[in-house]
Amino acid sequence: MNKITCVVIGGGYAGIHAIKSIQKNVGRKKSLRIILIDPNPYHIRKVLLFKPVVGKEGIKIPWKRIFPSGVEIIQGSVTSINKEEKTIIFQNGKGEEKLIFNTVVIAVGSSFHRDNSNNGGITLSSPDNAEYIYKKWNENLKHALNATSPDEKEKLMTVTIIGAGISGIETSAALAEQMKNTAEDIGLNPKKINVFLINSKKSLFMEGPTKLGEKLEDRLFQLGVKVLHDTRAKQEIDGIVELDCGQQIPSGLCIWTTGLVPNPILSTWNIPLTTDGRIFVDNSYRVVEMEGMYSIGDCARIVDPRTGKEDQMTCKEATIQARRLGRIMKADILYKRTPVHKTPLTTYCFGLGEKQGLVWVNLPKVNIYLSGKIGYWIRKITWDIASLVK
Repeated sequence: MNKITCVVIGGGYAGIHAIKSIQKNVGRKKSLRIILIDPNPYHIRKVLLFKPVVGKEGIKIPWKRIFPSGVEIIQGSVTSINKEEKTIIFQNGKGEEKLIFNTVVIAVGSSFHRDNSNNGGITLSSPDNAEYIYKKWNENLKHALNATSPDEKEKLMTVTIIGAGISGIETSAALAEQMKNTAEDIGLNPKKINVFLINSKKSLFMEGPTKLGEKLEDRLFQLGVKVLHDTRAKQEIDGIVELDCGQQIPSGLCIWTTGLVPNPILSTWNIPLTTDGRIFVDNSYRVVEMEGMYSIGDCARIVDPRTGKEDQMTCKEATIQARRLGRIMKADILYKRTPVHKTPLTTYCFGLGEKQGLVWVNLPKVNIYLSGKIGYWIRKITWDIASLVK
């Protein structure tokens, strides 16, 4: 076979790890050309979106830092894929262009879910939004210094976060801590800072054991976060967050962190999708009825054939799938038996303020918890591994 052209669509966690795995496995057996197509000139460390919410920390990594050589970068957006002709149409700064491929890896990830974009507040969905949130709460605290009305002062010192998944938990912890520090620095009473976390479920992180939720809530309580369980936010209007229970929370800032949905662009590509918009793949990540095409990460429905368990939409699952994908593609090219998907060990890591974290590992007969500085250290390692940061 002549040189294989492999196109990876999407430079998130699944995409960048797929490239490394393909280089390691396929590149040693065949002459390989790898092309990455992504709308941005950089990789975004999406799991760290809460970082620029509380400080001026960059979460964008230029492609040249991740791939110094051996990868062609196209900054553009794919508009269609033709499986018969094996071509990709994409838009870039020059207009519409066509690219011929041998294999494609679709790793376009997910988007943040929001029922109605007109229900007020701001979604923590991009670095720009995170930077806006940072600017907004800092401005609010400065205005609170001069507020003459006690009610207005309290409102300016209040933030409501809607959605209590990992992103909501980490954001609320970081905000409560940093807002108190800033308030004290500028002459406000840090005890007057209010951070509300709206949780639609009966307890925090019900994906894990009850003890995990209790540990998370204890830490948030220590930081001053007020968690409201079993309730939903309806909308934010003029600084008033309305809950479905009838309660209203005057808030200087309302942030939505309400979960993920598969990238909606998939619905325009004429590929087989599940009812919730994920790509149908077989046990070895091959897109069903689309020869030469694979998909991993948040945009694919990936199921363990032995247990029927679906992988979650996290960077941990994506990176593990990517490492297996390289071996799968090598086996397919060499006409050998391919590996199949296997559910990874259940682990979750949480950053809970400055230098504090919590790690949960679910072993067959025991749950392991690591908290404090060691929990944060493990969480930081997972962040760095996910973005190939050394």
